[in-house]
Amino acid sequence: MPPPFMEDRADALLEESTRALMDSPGGQILSSLRIHLRKRALALLVLFILGFLMAFPFAGSLISWLVDGSGFVPSGTEVVVLSPIELLALKLRISAYAGLSFAFMLLLVDVLFHGLRHPAVKQRIDEAGLQIPSPGPAFVLSFASALLLIIISQWWTLSVIVPLVLEYLAKDAAASGLDTTWRLSSFIGFILNLCFAGLIAFQTPLVTLVLIRSGAVERAVISSHRRHVWFSAVVLGALLSPPDPLSMLLVAAPMLILFELALLFDRMLS
Repeated sequence: MPPPFMEDRADALLEESTRALMDSPGGQILSSLRIHLRKRALALLVLFILGFLMAFPFAGSLISWLVDGSGFVPSGTEVVVLSPIELLALKLRISAYAGLSFAFMLLLVDVLFHGLRHPAVKQRIDEAGLQIPSPGPAFVLSFASALLLIIISQWWTLSVIVPLVLEYLAKDAAASGLDTTWRLSSFIGFILNLCFAGLIAFQTPLVTLVLIRSGAVERAVISSHRRHVWFSAVVLGALLSPPDPLSMLLVAAPMLILFELALLFDRMLS
């Protein structure tokens, strides 16, 4: 056991380090963010409840379409409910996702709008030499591009990835002599996870262009580390997609293609 004076010394050093961290620009930003979130807590709760209530009446129709109307269920495959409250729990889960997404998007816009005005944030931006686009044509174009990429990602996921992966998994199970019976919550969760993975993956070109055009990263640096970027994209595709090689490939491949297209587009603009 260390002597008391050593414990006091360690506590003093820890307190001094904590005070220095909180006085730094990064500490000021974190402190302001915590205070801002505390002020917005009630508004975020209201937004979550609003999104939840708006989504709940449509959750049942969405589940029915994914099981019966979408054609996603391969022939010879059955989707079953294994517990009395599974359907209700799934509706609540989908509605909660919608509420969280609604609250998160508005929170992101709110934090960015107020965060860019914070003195410590402005200081860091000036020190890094970044060029943050102000509201104008470039900002509107970026926002419209993000929405377009979201629409394309969901079309790609629901039209290509989901049918192809489900058919592959069903045939793989049949080749092993197994009857394919999928639990409803697992089936819907699988599709939602793929939609989320596609949504993240298709934002790659926009993120790449924003980083390059703002001056945060030079195109030459990204090009020289292309192998690392490709490896990171494959790892991210494996983390976002369900644990099968086909899903990983179908998520990572568009990410890599869009990344290369973003570099090509930036080179053309330059």
